[in-house]
Amino acid sequence: MHANAKHISKSTIEKEIYNTFERLKSEKHKYIASYLKHLNLEKLLPSNYRSINYPYHSLIRLLIFKQLKDIRFTTDLIRYLKRHSKERYQLGLPRTPNQRTLSHFTTNILDKDTKEIINYIATVIEEVSEKFSLLPDLKLPEPNKPPKPPKDRTIYNLKKQKTYQVTKIFKKRFTQVINLNLHHNTRYNKQDFIDLLLHMCKTRDFAENGSHALKVTKECVPKGETLLYHLKNYRNTDQIKQMFTLIFEMNWEIARKKKMFDRPVDVGIDFTDIPFYGDKNADMIVEKKPGAGTTHCYRYATINIVDRNIRFVLLAVPYGKFDNKERILHQLLGYARERIKIRRLYADRAFFTSNCIEIFKRYGIKFIIPAPVNRRIRELIDAWGAPSMTRDYPMKNSRFNVAVVKDEYGVDRAFATNIDFNEYDVGFSQHLFKLYGKRWGVETTYRVLKHTFWPKTTSKNYFIRLFYFLLSCLLYNLWILGDVIVCKAVFGQYQKDYIITSKLFIAILLNVDGGGG
Repeated sequence: MHANAKHISKSTIEKEIYNTFERLKSEKHKYIASYLKHLNLEKLLPSNYRSINYPYHSLIRLLIFKQLKDIRFTTDLIRYLKRHSKERYQLGLPRTPNQRTLSHFTTNILDKDTKEIINYIATVIEEVSEKFSLLPDLKLPEPNKPPKPPKDRTIYNLKKQKTYQVTKIFKKRFTQVINLNLHHNTRYNKQDFIDLLLHMCKTRDFAENGSHALKVTKECVPKGETLLYHLKNYRNTDQIKQMFTLIFEMNWEIARKKKMFDRPVDVGIDFTDIPFYGDKNADMIVEKKPGAGTTHCYRYATINIVDRNIRFVLLAVPYGKFDNKERILHQLLGYARERIKIRRLYADRAFFTSNCIEIFKRYGIKFIIPAPVNRRIRELIDAWGAPSMTRDYPMKNSRFNVAVVKDEYGVDRAFATNIDFNEYDVGFSQHLFKLYGKRWGVETTYRVLKHTFWPKTTSKNYFIRLFYFLLSCLLYNLWILGDVIVCKAVFGQYQKDYIITSKLFIAILLNVDGGGG
């Protein structure tokens, strides 16, 4: 080994690995052997050793190749090289070395320092490739093989059976907890009102018309005005919030037992505004930017898990004219931190304030927030261009990093974050946009809420408005839980695609007997 090899810094190795990926960016097919062919090992491990029949750096490339392909035994490596002569030539080997040659090279020629550098080179290549999906033939650990899938007919019957079982249990549980202010001498029981609410959610209808429509298929249906009368009789909003928070807790306990969120997850915090066209002095009305023919709205704040296909509303709270973002953030983050490990948090431009950023940092959460291109941000973009990272950017009483990248249309975009990205990473811009793209999981949740689980109303009574919104969040969570439970019961593991659609779930939930009185 060359005497200076042990003094080679890790930064030098990483820089050469990244530069090689950059040089091969334009190639359509990048594989391990072709990548190692272009990796300048002479720069990383200089040597004049030539006393064996194979080039020194070709054998080192072979050892890196063996580690990246996860080939455990030398005999398997030799067998692979004989079957893939093109890759062997790319590694710089005119013929396949035998087992004795490879053993002699690793045991007698390479010392401890060189072996450590080789392992480090392979580790960095593997990390970069996995992060940006650059080497398609990188050998990753094989997942456990799922059990043999049942036949289609069996899947259909089992899915139907399990879905009815799960929805029946769900309906019975939340029916028991929901309080509709019914008196002992009421003509209709709680189950009748729950069915009317579920029908309104399923058909996205108003209370009165929903009542008339449900009477076509069901005899005992309360009038719409009767339902609204009971919903107006809550004492205050805290009574509604406490009731639904308890149900959220019940749902969360089910998710915890099913180990849905036993690993760190990404979350999104956002506001949803419901346009309001009445008296601006009504309860809980807040101002918003002009849009949809009004400047006033009802506003709700939520914290959602945004991992794909397991998007879950952890907590939803109303936002009134006397509330502020900081108090709402403490409430949402405090609730979430007690239940999950947050990997990253995504928020929109409304949270680009020094106070909000300090709260995120105080909770020790990694965050990504788009920064409006104001005068100061524009000066930063003009000075450094894109891609770039400005660290410890000051804004009032807060400091954070600002990442500047170009989007697919060539427009400069800035993001506030406390993650120390490396602007020289391969595909840095694409990686940042891919991460922040998870925030759209919140928008997807709102879209499903509005189009599947949210009844319509023109009532100005805030109790009714809040009840409908929290009910839609509850039904959304039950759908996600039900899909995971049924999927595991049918296939033995969770699938990437939903096995139950939201429309099917709400239809079955309406028709099963929850047993509530």
